[in-house]
Amino acid sequence: MARPNVGQSQRDCLTITSEDAVGRSKRPCLAAESRFEVRKPSRAPVPLLVRNSFALTTARQGRLALPFLPYAFFHVDPEVHPHFCFLFIPMKFARYRLSFHREMNFSDLRAILQYVPQFRGRTFVVALDGAVIDSPDFSNIMLDLAVLRSLNVRVILVHGAAAQISALGERREIPLSNIDGTGVTDEATLEVSMDAISRLSNSVMQSLTTVKLQAATANAIHAYPAGIIGGVDTEFTGTIERIDADVLQSFLDQDILPVVPPLGFDADGQTLRVNSDAVAREVAIALDADKILFLSTEDPRTLLTDGQQSWSSESALDFLENNPDLDNGFASKLKHGAAATRGGVTRVHLIGSENEDAILAEVFSNEGVGVMVYSDAYRSIRPAKRSDVDELYLLIHRAMEEEQLVQRSRCDILSSIDDYIVLEIDGNVVGCVAVHPYEADSKAELACLFVKRGHNGQGYGGVLVEAAIQRAQESGFDQLFALSTQAAGYLEKAGFQRENDLSELPSGRREKWAKNQRNALLLVRRVMS
Repeated sequence: MARPNVGQSQRDCLTITSEDAVGRSKRPCLAAESRFEVRKPSRAPVPLLVRNSFALTTARQGRLALPFLPYAFFHVDPEVHPHFCFLFIPMKFARYRLSFHREMNFSDLRAILQYVPQFRGRTFVVALDGAVIDSPDFSNIMLDLAVLRSLNVRVILVHGAAAQISALGERREIPLSNIDGTGVTDEATLEVSMDAISRLSNSVMQSLTTVKLQAATANAIHAYPAGIIGGVDTEFTGTIERIDADVLQSFLDQDILPVVPPLGFDADGQTLRVNSDAVAREVAIALDADKILFLSTEDPRTLLTDGQQSWSSESALDFLENNPDLDNGFASKLKHGAAATRGGVTRVHLIGSENEDAILAEVFSNEGVGVMVYSDAYRSIRPAKRSDVDELYLLIHRAMEEEQLVQRSRCDILSSIDDYIVLEIDGNVVGCVAVHPYEADSKAELACLFVKRGHNGQGYGGVLVEAAIQRAQESGFDQLFALSTQAAGYLEKAGFQRENDLSELPSGRREKWAKNQRNALLLVRRVMS
C-alpha cells in the first residue's frame, strides 16, 4: 500500500507538514512529537490558535477518519514559534498524513466521542463480500479496522469469496454448480472454491499486516453436509454445526485479529463450502458480539424504495416475506442479520463499501450510512425530563434564531417540561414536540415540533406528531391546534386544517399570538374518536 505524501495539501483542510519536509526531503513518515507547520492550501503559513474549532483527523485519498480524535492531540506554543504546533500521536498511526478539517464542530465531536467508551472492549464481526476485497475501497476498509482496533474494539473478520470463485472457475474453464455456498457444491466447484478462498485469505492477511494488525486464521467452523434439500443432493455444501469460540477468543485475548474464511470441516475432516453470511451470524452469536457489519459493493439503501433504514428483527423478517424479489445478496444478509439479533447480537449493519469511511461513518453516527437490524430500543419516544432541558435548548436554539420556532429560554422549557415529548435515536435526543394544555377550553396546542438537521427525511416529524395526537387523546382533549409560520403545509399533510377564525384559539393564547407579531397561521385537528 502506497504511503500518503506528507507534504501534499487538500482543498478543504489545513495540512500539517513536517518542518523537515518543507523545502527539503519528503519524508514518507511523520514522527511522534515532531514539530509541524500549519499551512493553508496555496497560502503562507498562518497561526493555529487553540480556541479554533479544528478537529484532528487522518486523511486518505481525500477522505477523513474522525475517531482518531481521542488518541491524538496538539497544542500551540507561541513562545516557540507562532506558526508551529506540537503534534502527539501513537507511533502505530504516525505514517498517515494528518489534517485539520474546518467543518468539524463540537456537536459532531460530541456525537462521535459518546461511542468511544461504549464500544471499548466490545466485539464486532466485520463480514466482507469477496467483491469488496477486490474493490478500490478495500484499502480504506483496512484502515477503518485499524482505527477500531486503536479504540480497543475487538474485531473478527469474516470474508466471502463468490467473486473470486467465479473468476477462477472462468479462468480454468470449469463450470461451477454454485458460488455462494447456498446451493449444490459439486467436487469440481469445491476444488475451485478451496483454491480461491485460500488465496483470498492469504491476501487479506497481507493487507492486515500493512496496517500493522496481527491476524491469524483457524479451522474454527465445524459443519456437516447440508444433505438433500428440495429433493436435490447439495453434495459438498455444508451447514454450520458450531463455532470453535475458544480458538477465536484466544486470538482476541492476544490482540490477534481472527480471519474466518467460508469453509467448514465435518467430523471426518472433509472440507465443506459454507455461506459467509451464515458464518458471520454464527461467529457473532458464539462470541457474544455486539455488532455484525456486512459490507458489499452495492449500497443497500439503493435497493429500498420506501426509504426505510432500520428494522427490528421481526419487522425485517416480515419485510423479507413481503418482498420476495429482493436482491439475493441483500436478502441473505437481512435474513441472517435478523437471526443474529434474535440470537443475542445487538445490532446488524448492512453497508455499501463505496460510502466514504464506510465502517466509521456507520458506527460513529446515529443515522449511519447503511441500513440496520436491531434487537434493542434503537429509537424511542418518551416524555421529557428535567435533565433534558439543556439538550432541548441546544437542539432548537438555531431554529429559534431563524424564527422557525417561538423564542424560549431554558427557564421557559423547564417550567413546562412535562408538556414535552422527545425522540431519541441511540440514546440521543434528535427531535421534540410539546403539547401545551388549555383544559378550560378542552384544547391543546402542538408546539415546538422540531427534528435535528441531519435526521430529516426519516419520518421522525410524523412520529412526533402522532405522539402529540396520542397524548392529546389520552388527556381527553377535543381539539389539537398549532400555530406555524413555516410548517403549515407539513401539518396539513398530517391531518390539520387551516382555520382563519382566531376566535378558535383559547383567549390566553390569542393574546400571545397578537403580542409576538409573527402572524402565524392557525391549524386545527379534532382528536377525539
